[in-house]
Amino acid sequence: MGEVAAQAQVSKRTIDYYTNLGLLSAERSEANYRLYPEETIDRLRLIECLKRQKLTLEEIRERIVQWQDGEMTKDVVDVVQSVQEIQGEMRNLEQRVRELTLHLRTMDERQARLVAKQLSLQGSSLLHTLMLLLGDAPF
Repeated sequence: MGEVAAQAQVSKRTIDYYTNLGLLSAERSEANYRLYPEETIDRLRLIECLKRQKLTLEEIRERIVQWQDGEMTKDVVDVVQSVQEIQGEMRNLEQRVRELTLHLRTMDERQARLVAKQLSLQGSSLLHTLMLLLGDAPF
């Protein structure tokens, strides 16, 4: 269980909880240790991914049944995880743009134009577009 927990970056307690809920399955060794199949890491990643989407454990259980029935492939899981990573990066970018906006507000017009001039045309357009999307474009 410790190896699975480390690889999936979850606690042993989480694995135990999910196993007791039936979200994970394990066989027992002769020494009564839990033995998890190789797919457990993917399943744990799927569960964590679905939790970040604010799904209930019952909804997650339904998705896992779909996965087991072949309706949800590893490719689907990978795409969902990739989209969530991009969403996280977008939130970070939004925060950084807000911070930049605060700096730009303290600048006079000459300083703001100097900043815009130092950026490449593409970079300046990107910054301006992001600021427009956030509803706050000073230049």
